[in-house]
Amino acid sequence: MNGRLAISTTGSFAAFLSFALGFWPLLVYFLADTKGGKTVDWPEAARSAPGYAWLGGVFGGIFVLIMALVIHRRGAAITNGIIVVTQLIISVIIDATGGMESKQRDVTGLRGGGLACM
Repeated sequence: MNGRLAISTTGSFAAFLSFALGFWPLLVYFLADTKGGKTVDWPEAARSAPGYAWLGGVFGGIFVLIMALVIHRRGAAITNGIIVVTQLIISVIIDATGGMESKQRDVTGLRGGGLACM
């Protein structure tokens, strides 16, 4: 959908609109889930989250922008295939190194074989 909107407008507008419109249902859910934000310990959340945890929205925005720019040029199958394979590779690297404070997991034959199949 963002790719189609990018054809009619621009990739940056499509990405911006996606996040602007997506903000509202997320806000409604957040307010319902946290009783209007009252159940969140804001100072503790700010102190305890590592710096990289705050970058999710930035990476999400970049992801949506790239999708809006690329999908109509390369097609949905190629674009999504590249995304899935890239996510798998990054996931195996994170697991193997224990990155982002996750439990370290060996790169087993099954994991390596799965990546090779992709």
